[in-house]
Amino acid sequence: MVFDVIIGRSKHDLEKYGKEGTILVGKQYVKMGQTTSLSNPVYMDVAGAHVVFIVGKRGSGKCLHGDSLITLDNGSQVRIKDLEENQNNIFTLDHNFKIKEKSKSHFYKRPVNKLLELKLRTGKTIKLTPEHPLLTVKGWVPAEKLNLGARIATPRKVEVFGNNSMKENAIKLLAYLIAEGHLGNGFVLFSNQDKKIVEDFKSSIKDFDSNLTIKNHSSESDYRVVENKQRTTLLVKRNKQGQFTTGSKFEQKSSIRNWLETFNLYGTTSLNKFIPKEIFNLPKHQLSLFLNRLFSCDGTIYQKANHWFVSYCSSSNQLISQVQHLLLRFGIVAKIRKKLIKNKFESNELEIYGEGVEKYLQEIGFYGKKEERAALAIKEAIKIVRNPNVDTIPKEIWGLYKPDNWAETGRKIGYAHPKALRESIHYSPSRQKVLQIAKADESDLLSKFANSDIFWDEIISLNYLEGDFEVYDLTIPETHNFIANDVIVHNSYTMGAIAEGLADLPLEIKQNLSIVILDTMGIYWTMKYPNFQDAELVKKWNMEPKPLDIKIYTPSGFYYKYKEEGIPTDFPFSIRPIDVDPHDWCTAFNLDPNSAAGVLITRVIQELTKKKESYSMDELIDLVKKDQESDKVTISVVVNEFQKANGWEIFSKEGTPLKDIIAGGQVTVLDVSPYATMASGWEIKALVVGLIARTLFNQRMLARKTEEFKSVDAAMHYFSKEVKEKMDEPLVWIAIDEAHELLPHDGKTAASDALITILREGRQPGISLILASQQPGKIHTDVMTQSDTVISHRLTARMDVDALSMLTQSYMRQGLEREVDLLPRVKGAAVIFDDANERIFPVQMRPRFTWHGGGSPIAIKEKKGFHSDILKKLKEL
Repeated sequence: MVFDVIIGRSKHDLEKYGKEGTILVGKQYVKMGQTTSLSNPVYMDVAGAHVVFIVGKRGSGKCLHGDSLITLDNGSQVRIKDLEENQNNIFTLDHNFKIKEKSKSHFYKRPVNKLLELKLRTGKTIKLTPEHPLLTVKGWVPAEKLNLGARIATPRKVEVFGNNSMKENAIKLLAYLIAEGHLGNGFVLFSNQDKKIVEDFKSSIKDFDSNLTIKNHSSESDYRVVENKQRTTLLVKRNKQGQFTTGSKFEQKSSIRNWLETFNLYGTTSLNKFIPKEIFNLPKHQLSLFLNRLFSCDGTIYQKANHWFVSYCSSSNQLISQVQHLLLRFGIVAKIRKKLIKNKFESNELEIYGEGVEKYLQEIGFYGKKEERAALAIKEAIKIVRNPNVDTIPKEIWGLYKPDNWAETGRKIGYAHPKALRESIHYSPSRQKVLQIAKADESDLLSKFANSDIFWDEIISLNYLEGDFEVYDLTIPETHNFIANDVIVHNSYTMGAIAEGLADLPLEIKQNLSIVILDTMGIYWTMKYPNFQDAELVKKWNMEPKPLDIKIYTPSGFYYKYKEEGIPTDFPFSIRPIDVDPHDWCTAFNLDPNSAAGVLITRVIQELTKKKESYSMDELIDLVKKDQESDKVTISVVVNEFQKANGWEIFSKEGTPLKDIIAGGQVTVLDVSPYATMASGWEIKALVVGLIARTLFNQRMLARKTEEFKSVDAAMHYFSKEVKEKMDEPLVWIAIDEAHELLPHDGKTAASDALITILREGRQPGISLILASQQPGKIHTDVMTQSDTVISHRLTARMDVDALSMLTQSYMRQGLEREVDLLPRVKGAAVIFDDANERIFPVQMRPRFTWHGGGSPIAIKEKKGFHSDILKKLKEL
């Protein structure tokens, strides 16, 4: 028998209201014997106030091809599909744009039949699902939204070296034989004309095995490795009578051949040679030695147009890509291009240019004749002015920051004609120029870009692939990105299904509710469009793909830029400085309120507040400059902080009225994703959330008093007064992802106090919270104790499992780990804790009916040709 499960509604309210004011969130898993199947629809109460906590990975559609290479902390490179059981750390880009090691918390895979293959200017390639985000200067953008010429973040260095040493002679021999060895037909041959290299090769062979010697093969520069004493084996056979007889003799393989076979190198040709995995685990000095000998054979150094270049050639695609990656460990960015040999054979040329040449010569160098030219290049490098155009930051940077006075900044950095600096906005500036401007303007944002570990590579090819593919994704806590194929890619999540349900309620209920989504990733604008990509699955749940009429607010400083570029947005959003109290400013600036700077901020804010008039950031800064009680250093510190805040482009004297954002029946998306690449990104987000949360709480407390009075008044005058069905002030649902960033377990943000107040007291005035986090171990403990509905997807980190175990109540017959572990291993599977009814339900979360920029909670196999069909349908809207 199928019956409805209602989460978050007491028995009394269930009898009184039934299913009215609930939303479908999924279906319950029911186990009969060894079979687990989906059965009862699961609904969640949204008419009352709740705290809903979503934990773990909710699933996404954003994945990579299984052969994508992931670099591990021990130097190994492993295909992403082989990482499920691997516990090594991998590499990620942190909030300061630095490459760091981090552990992964989750591993996912699913089938798809469409991928997008991107090729970059440096020769790197990556295959991913079309919706997978890549990092641009403006933030994370789905790959399918990027055009040819767009520039994306790739690492300029991945400084990882192993601890597994090899004998020096073995390292040299591998390099020599990979570069110029013939390894087949029973031979081990080596060809080279450089006497110094030949002598080094002979010496390495002798050190490797004294029974080996070098002989000329077919010419003076061709050498064959042979054994001094040929070892033979006598075959012994058993005849039919069971007697042993001696047979023929055969020569054993040489020790060098046996050794090469252990690496699977023997039998390879110039087209399929590769670098063995053992080389990737070498310490730095030994890896340098390997590359030195490799380049000394198949590499070259030359001068062109007063610039020095280092190059390496190979017909093997795998080998050339491996060399490119190993150079990246030394901070050397190299470019691969196709090259015709004698106008007949296609080969690969890897080219090092700019400051990479100097790094190469200092860290790796050459051996033999090429050492002489390398010495000349080092000597001349001091006199040569490098071309800054090879390592630039995309010109879109000027959309994030511009000097207030170009001429003044130009004078500070020594321009002969200071006003000419303004022309910089028309092209991509070099890192050096951005750093100069950053220092002159004291801009943390520009400094972050100039000193980043990012090389902005250009997309030169986009190609859709159709077929049956298995794709994979990882979860990296906090940073939410990782390096694959030496490209920085994002791992993602979603909680849009609940917001959809709230927005899709009947008018008589929806008009009394308002939903506000804090969008930190810029993905919820897609709710404006129907989910045609998962149309079949949506229909199986008796729903239809459809759009929602959401209102998108973008910070005022980015609104018009978004409009010009066609990025969906509806209204500009700004905050009045008068609404930010001194404590919030100090928290956002990481200043102690009792420090000299904190005291100055408090004094100035209080002085302006006394006037009971709104004020601008410029007026605030001017008053700080005129302060008579503080010293110059303190004033300079505070002015600098307020000027940085002014650069966030979210403050205005008028501000956006809260009633515009919090309207009955409205879904509002506050898109704060433009701050994703800013140094103070989370501080800005925390300030916005804190202000909205505090103002909402105060507003709803006043509204609740009025509502209670009207309710009492109507009851006392039952026959003489009508009760209004529509509330004057709607109940509010606030949805926040990555909640541990705003409400951390340790420390405070500008949002902490306001959110804690709502957690503890918000239900009485009618404010609900949806808090989502992949790391419950890092969120404030009040979230655990105050949540009445918890949706828990899979957790793997021990600290997260232990943290969530705080929710374990007496009505739980089994431990949390066991409950979650019993879930089917499919995307969207979860356990729901219902405190109102003291029950636990294993469920499958429903799919989205709007387009999901953040991905779906269920793995969906797309049909061939779906992409063009979806585009046609979207154009019809």
